[in-house]
This record gives sequence, C-alpha cells and structure tokens, in this order.
Amino acid sequence: MRWIPGASSGEFIAGTPGTSGSTATTLSGPIAIKLDSFLNMFVVDFSNNRVQLFCQNNQTAVTVAGTGTSGSSATQLYGPRGIAFDSSMNMY
Repeated sequence: MRWIPGASSGEFIAGTPGTSGSTATTLSGPIAIKLDSFLNMFVVDFSNNRVQLFCQNNQTAVTVAGTGTSGSSATQLYGPRGIAFDSSMNMY
C-alpha cells in the first residue's frame, strides 16, 4: 500500500489484495521493502524465498534473488528477512 500524506485511502502498488501466491503479481509473507534511487521497489517475499522487483508504476514483478524454493545453493534463499544495498547498488 502507498499512502499519500493527507489522503483518506491508500493505493495498492505491489501484490494482489486478499490473494497470497507465488506468481509475478502475488506475494506470500512480504516482510521488508527497499526503494532504489529510481523508485523501483524491492520486496522481500519471505514465504516464497525470493526478492521481487516492482518497477515504478508496474504491479508485475521480476524475481531478482531466490528461486521460490528454499535452499542453501548460490541461487536460493532460505527465509529471507531483509534487504540492503551498498553505494554501488549491490544487493545483500
């Protein structure tokens, strides 16, 4: 949800209201968000073991980390809980 100061209602900008899932338009357990300098939103999707990128003004995401399956390989995440970027925009 995005709430503009002074507004009486919010606007959905990521995920599908009332729907949990693992598609490009749904989330399951979003636990953290981070915006980059272009106002793209990165969402840590805990239950799907992935990080989703929502470009500005687009409700369809791209998976940028994780495979959707928990694990310990170089391409998998196991219950991700946060996200950070360094000054070169490397994601941790």
